[in-house]
Amino acid sequence: MNLLQKLKDHLPESKCAISDGENLLLNRKDYHISQISPVNAMLHFLGVRVSYPYRVLMALLDQMCAGVVKGDFNVVISDPSLTVAGFYCWVRAGGGGAIGQVYAPKGCGKFPALAGLLGEFVTDFSEHLHVKADSKPQGDRKQLFTIVLGNTKKGEQTVFAADRYAEVERGLLVLKDYARIDGFDEREYLESKGIFPAVTFEGHAFAIKI
Repeated sequence: MNLLQKLKDHLPESKCAISDGENLLLNRKDYHISQISPVNAMLHFLGVRVSYPYRVLMALLDQMCAGVVKGDFNVVISDPSLTVAGFYCWVRAGGGGAIGQVYAPKGCGKFPALAGLLGEFVTDFSEHLHVKADSKPQGDRKQLFTIVLGNTKKGEQTVFAADRYAEVERGLLVLKDYARIDGFDEREYLESKGIFPAVTFEGHAFAIKI
């Protein structure tokens, strides 16, 4: 008897499953994982639709921000496509007031007009946002924990994020879709910077220095 047969009475009906005596793989589309995800409410109120890999990336960031970031911090959005993830990091890590600066040297995506508490968050986020081409943590802020978000669709995107991460003393580097077949992991360049990222099951990479 395989694992699915043992557990099927406790699971919703699944149209696609692979199972043996020790492992059980279910089709995620058969489940409402978005309803229990910690990032779902934010995406819902922003009115944003993102891919499953992007959602998983945000779930990883949620755990990192909650467990690692303490006190003042920086967020570096090295690609505009990661604006939503950067905003979520800033909120989740406790941005607001005099805490949490955001740097987007390659530009930043636009948010819709929002009312209520989330609208206040977006306004506050914009006041902490630096979008000039040379914007990056400098002076004492280089010593603060810095989250660097990078993309890997092009080699220069990977390199740019790695360079921003190499400049800070403590921080987290996350590279979206690092392990995609058509991604640019620029592994030799990262290793030359002393960056040896771990890769998640979904193919995102992260490195951390405390």
